Amino acid sequence: MFTLKLLGTASLEGPDGPVTGRAAQGRRLALLALLALARGRPVPRDKVIALLWPDSGPDRARPQLSHTLYLVRSGLGQDVVRAAGDDLALDPELIGSDVAAFERLLDEGRPGAAVELYGGPLLDGFHLSGAAEFERWLDAERARLGQRYAAALESLAEAAEAREAHVEAVGWWRRLAAHDPYSGRVALRLMRALEAAGDRAGALRHAQVHAALLREEFEAEPDPAVAAYAERLRREPPPRPAPPPAGARTPPPTAPEGGPAPRAGEEPAGTQLPEVAAAGPGTRDTGGRRRPARTRAWITSVLVALLGASAVYGVRRARLQSPPPAARSVGVLPFVNLSPDPANDYFSDGLTEQIISALSRIGELRVAARTSSFALRDQNLDARAIGEVLGVAAVLEGTVRKNGNRLRITAHLIDAATGYHIWSAEYDRELQGIFAVQDEIARAIANALELRLVRSAATGPPQLPDLEAYDLYLRGLYLRNRMSAVALRQAVDYFDRAIAIERGFAAAHAAKASVIAPMLFYRQIPWDSGVDELRAVTARALELDPALGEAHAALGILRLFFDWDWEGAEQALRRALELNPSDAHAWHHLANYMRAMGRGPEAVSARERSLELDPLNARTHITLGRDLLVAGDPDRAMVHFRRAIELNPVIPIALGLGPSLPVGPAEVHLRQGRPAQAVEEYVRIATLRGATARELDALRRAYADSGLPGFWRAWLDMDLRQSSGNPDPMRIAELWALIGDTAQAFRWLETAYADRNPGLIFIRSEYPFAHLRTHPHFQRIVEGMRFPER
Repeated sequence: MFTLKLLGTASLEGPDGPVTGRAAQGRRLALLALLALARGRPVPRDKVIALLWPDSGPDRARPQLSHTLYLVRSGLGQDVVRAAGDDLALDPELIGSDVAAFERLLDEGRPGAAVELYGGPLLDGFHLSGAAEFERWLDAERARLGQRYAAALESLAEAAEAREAHVEAVGWWRRLAAHDPYSGRVALRLMRALEAAGDRAGALRHAQVHAALLREEFEAEPDPAVAAYAERLRREPPPRPAPPPAGARTPPPTAPEGGPAPRAGEEPAGTQLPEVAAAGPGTRDTGGRRRPARTRAWITSVLVALLGASAVYGVRRARLQSPPPAARSVGVLPFVNLSPDPANDYFSDGLTEQIISALSRIGELRVAARTSSFALRDQNLDARAIGEVLGVAAVLEGTVRKNGNRLRITAHLIDAATGYHIWSAEYDRELQGIFAVQDEIARAIANALELRLVRSAATGPPQLPDLEAYDLYLRGLYLRNRMSAVALRQAVDYFDRAIAIERGFAAAHAAKASVIAPMLFYRQIPWDSGVDELRAVTARALELDPALGEAHAALGILRLFFDWDWEGAEQALRRALELNPSDAHAWHHLANYMRAMGRGPEAVSARERSLELDPLNARTHITLGRDLLVAGDPDRAMVHFRRAIELNPVIPIALGLGPSLPVGPAEVHLRQGRPAQAVEEYVRIATLRGATARELDALRRAYADSGLPGFWRAWLDMDLRQSSGNPDPMRIAELWALIGDTAQAFRWLETAYADRNPGLIFIRSEYPFAHLRTHPHFQRIVEGMRFPER
C-alpha cells in the first residue's frame, strides 16, 4: 500500500520506501492530491483538466491527462487510480493519505489524534506553473484545512480548561497562537491560560511577542484587550498559591482520544508549523496590509522560538548527563530566519553550519556539534540550561534576514553561567559579504574568548566568485541533514549543480562525499558506481583544499569501510581531527576504526569524545552502547541504548535497517540470558519498522514454539519480505548464524565479502558470529581482509 503525505512537504511512501520517480512529481502529484482531497468521491475528468491544463484545448488536454494517468499507474500500479466512465478516484485499499485521515478523525470527533497528523499547510512549497486554477483551488483547500486545524486546537484547549488542566490548555493555545500569530483573541486566551497555570511571566512575555509581531508586519499597535490584560497583570500582585503537598509534582499534559500529549505546547523540533490563508475568527483588524501566507511563516518560526516553555524530555534528561562545560567551549544555536520568505530556512541553517565549521578550526576551542545544537531549536531554554545540555561555557545565537541582495545578521555570544552578553554585533551587507561576515564572527568570538585563530587565511568558508554555487551548496547541506533517502538524493543534485557552476568548490565535493557514504551504507544507490563516485569526489576535494578537514574525514570513511586500508583510514581520520578537533563525525568514525581493529578501550574513548561534542546524537549513544557491550560493560551499554531510544526511537541503526541486526537493549538481554525480554524488545522494533499484526504474531508464536532459532527464522522471513528482493547480505548472514545454519551463514558472508560490504569490518566483534570465529571458513574471510595483528 502507498501512503500519500500532503500536509506539509509532500511525499509518497510505498512498500519499498519513498517513491521518487515521475509518478510523484509535478502534475502527477497534483492529480493525486486532487483525488485524495475528494476522499473517495469520484472526480470528473473535465474538472481535473480544468484545474491542471486550463490553457489547453480539449484535443490536447485529454491526451495530457491520459499520459499523466499512464505515468502514475506505471509507477504505482494499474489499479491505484480507478476509472468509472468519465470519473476518476483513488483506490483507498491501495493508497491512503494523511489529509483523508486528518479529516476523518475530525469528523469522528477525535481532534487530539487529528492535529498530530497536521504536518503543515497542504502541499507546502508546491507550485504548478501554468495552472492558475489549480493554484486557486490549492489556496482555498489550504485555508479550509488550516481553519479545521485551528478549530480542533481551540476545542482541545477549551476542553482542557473545562477540566482545569491548565498546563495542557497552555500547550494547545500555544500551538494555535503559532498557527495564527496575529489573532488578538487567541493571544488573550493564551495569556489567560498561562496565568491560570501559574506562569504570569509567560503571559506578559507573550503580550510583548504579540505586540512585536503586529508592529513588524503591520506597523500597528497591539490589540487593546491584550494590552489591557497585560497591564492588569503588571499592576496586580499575583495570587498566593496554596503550598503543594510535599513531593507533589505537576502532571504532564495528557492527550485526548489517545493522541500524544503536546510537548509543552510545541511542535516537535524540525516540524514545519501551519499557516492560514486568511484571518481566523476573532483575528484583530489591524488596518494595515496583511502579508501573503508565505511571508507569515517566518513569524511563526520566531513565535514558536519565543513561546517554548521547556525542552523535550530527551533534552531535559541531557541536562543531568552532559559533561561539565570546558572553560573555552561554545554551542551555536541555529540562527533564526527572519527573512520574508520562510523558504530561506536553508540559508540561515547553512550560515549557522558554516560558523560552526569556522569555529571548529580554532584548536583551543571546543564547539558543540550541529546535531545537538540544532536539536535545541525552538526550545526557548535560557543560556544556563543550554550550557548544561551541551556542556559548553558560552552560547552563540543570532538572526538572519535575507531580502533580495541585502543581508542583515545579528549575533550574540552569551556567558552560559551568568546569562550576560560577552559580545554582540550586527552586520548589514550585500549578499556577497556573507563570506566575510562568517569570518568576522569567528574572529570576534576567538578574540572574546582570548583564543587564536590557527588558520587566519582560511578560517571562514571559501571566497567563492559565484554566489549561486554557494546558495546551491547551502540548500544541499539543509537536505543532507534531514538524512532521509529522498533528501539525500536531492542533496546530491544540489551539490552537483554547485560543482557545475564552481568546479573548484572543495567544500561541495566534500559534502557530496558525506552524502554518498550513507547512501552506500543503506544500499540506496548502486554499489560499484557509488563507490567510484565517492572516491572521485573525495580525491577532488583534497586536491582543491588539502587543509579541508571534512575531505580528510571522507577519505578516512572511504578507506575504512570500502577499501579496507586500515593504516590509511587511521591516518586520514587523525588528520581530519588535527584540522578540526571539534569534528564529532570524525571522532565517531575513529571509534569505528578502533572497534574494527579490536582496540576496545580506545574505541570507547574516541566515542565518548564524539558524544562530549554531540550529546544529543542518538546514533552516537547507540554506537557507544555497542562499544561498551563489546568491551564487556553491559550495564553502561544499556544506559546509552535507553538514552538513544529517548532521543530517537526510529534511528535506522536501532531498527536494523543497515548491514546488521537492530542494535540496542535486546542484545544486552540476549547476552545476559534474558531471551524473553529480548524477544519483546525485538517485537517492539518490528512494530516501528511497520510489521503487520500477522508478522508480529508470527514472531511471538515462533519463539513460543521453537525458541530463539524459530524466532530468528520468523524474523528472517519478515526481513526478506520488507527488503523486497534487496536484502543486505551481512544482515542475512547474521540471521542464518543465529538460526544455526552454518552453510547459509557462510554463503551470505561470502556474498558480503565479494561486495566489500561496509558492515563486514566489524565481523570479529558481531555477536551472531561468536560460535563461528574458529571455523576455517571464517578465518579465511578475516585473513582476506588483512586485518593488522591485535
